[in-house]
Amino acid sequence: MKRKLFFGIVAALLAVTLMTFASRPASAHGGREVGKYYFTVGFLDEPAYAGLKNGLDLTICDGECKYTMKEGSRVISNPVEGLEKSLKAEVSMGGSAPLALTLEPRYMNPGKYAAYFIPSKAGAYTFHIFGAINGQKVDEKFTSGIDHFSEVEEIAHYPQTTAGQPQQSASTDVDALRTQVNDATNRANTATTIGIIGIVAGVVGLAAAGLALARKSSKGGAPAQKETIDSLRG
Repeated sequence: MKRKLFFGIVAALLAVTLMTFASRPASAHGGREVGKYYFTVGFLDEPAYAGLKNGLDLTICDGECKYTMKEGSRVISNPVEGLEKSLKAEVSMGGSAPLALTLEPRYMNPGKYAAYFIPSKAGAYTFHIFGAINGQKVDEKFTSGIDHFSEVEEIAHYPQTTAGQPQQSASTDVDALRTQVNDATNRANTATTIGIIGIVAGVVGLAAAGLALARKSSKGGAPAQKETIDSLRG
């Protein structure tokens, strides 16, 4: 019985460990203090691929970001809202002229903002955030790779097109890109599934150990009951 209980506890601990690793994001964002506020910057979809729609993912908190649960979702408890009116953003890559971005508040995510564009080349991109927050001047740059968020990656194109070939395979190329992105998402989902299976295994192990203990206790009480009946009979 002790052996079953031991294995049940081990299985439960393993499940918790697997869920911890499975719940970690595939890639990080860059963050820093800007005066009394904290900025977190990265791409909306990471890993980011050249030729696919993506954008700036910007989070601004009043001090260090704190989170709470609201209606089943994890949201920031100290957000700074309404900054799409006082902040501007642009993105640049290599020697290209910066592209002005339009900041939009993200629905049901206070303190989070998005600005959409399509990165056309692989490499390092720089997001420039400037303007003011409640009178405090803001002029910050975040560069992928340097500031702890992923650079844009190249993705396979098939079939290859030539200069003289009509772009009839454009839809096929897009489908291939989507497939590769979906594969990356599926791998993350698989990690989460493994964690869930581990939890189920742990629960089953604990239940089996408890059942074994109950059976042993039941069997241990039977001889004493029989002895009492025999003594009454004389």
